[in-house]
Parts: sequence; structure tokens; C-alpha cells
Amino acid sequence: MDSIKNGFKSRIKAIMTRNKQLDSQIKDDDSVVKKTALKDEKEKNNNELRQVRTQKYEYEQMNEDVCFIKQCCQYLQKIGLTTSQHTFSREFLNKSPHYLSMVICENRKVAPNTLYNLIQNLNQVYDIYLNYDNKQAINRQLLQMIDKGNNLITKRILECYRIYEKWN
Repeated sequence: MDSIKNGFKSRIKAIMTRNKQLDSQIKDDDSVVKKTALKDEKEKNNNELRQVRTQKYEYEQMNEDVCFIKQCCQYLQKIGLTTSQHTFSREFLNKSPHYLSMVICENRKVAPNTLYNLIQNLNQVYDIYLNYDNKQAINRQLLQMIDKGNNLITKRILECYRIYEKWN
């Protein structure tokens, strides 16, 4: 996964380097025709730069969601509430048994309702463990996971709102 992220970074760096070269060529050249061609090339580079940055952000966001879900799965396995990714996907994500492994292997984006389902189910587990006096460590960990999940959902909602505002 780091190779994909590094690919984004190196492409961004290459575009920015080329734009700097174009800036100096535009400044040094007296020909109007050549300046126009260089400015057009720079504009194309800027469009590609925006695209690559968006792809990088989406990749990082996708990776953040998947890491969070994997951490939840591992913790719930540790405390004995689920036995595998298959049962976790079915019982906590309310998805097919192969959902989590598919998301991980195919680098797919996690659906917002999947995060919501997970948080709802973690809240139910928290409520059950709330009645046990000797489960304070579990409750603290569950609260941290719930808070992190809520933060991820809030980020996705704000991102959708920004996109909506941009188009209206």
C-alpha cells in the first residue's frame, strides 16, 4: 500500500517540478505564441495535479476506514465477541461474510452505512459491558473505538457537504 502512496507523491512532485520549469521558461521567453503554449501546458499540469491529489486523498481516506474496521475486528476477536473476519462482517458490519476481506484485498472504499452499522453495534456491546464492574478496560477501549468511528463518519459527512456545496 505504501508503494501506491509513494506513486502519488512522486507524480505530484514531478508535476510541480515541471510547473516550475514552465514558469521560468514563460518568464524568460519573449515569443507570445510560445508563452501561450507553455501556459496551456501548465494549465493541463495543474488539472492533472488536482486529480492526483484528489486520488491520493481518497486513497488515504479509504485506507483510514479499512484500518479502523480491522482494528475493531481484531479487538473484538481478542475479547472473544467474534471468531473471524467472516463472523465480524456478518454480525458487526451487517454485510456478507466476505465483505471485510474483499474491502482489504481490493482496496475498496468502505460504505458510510457500514461504519454506521459498526458504531451502532459497538454501542450495543458497550451498553452490555456497562453493567459489569470488572470490565472497565473493555469499556474504555470500546469508547475509544466508538469515538474514532464517529469522527470518521463526521469527516465523511463534511466531505459530502463540501462536494455538494461546490456543485451548487
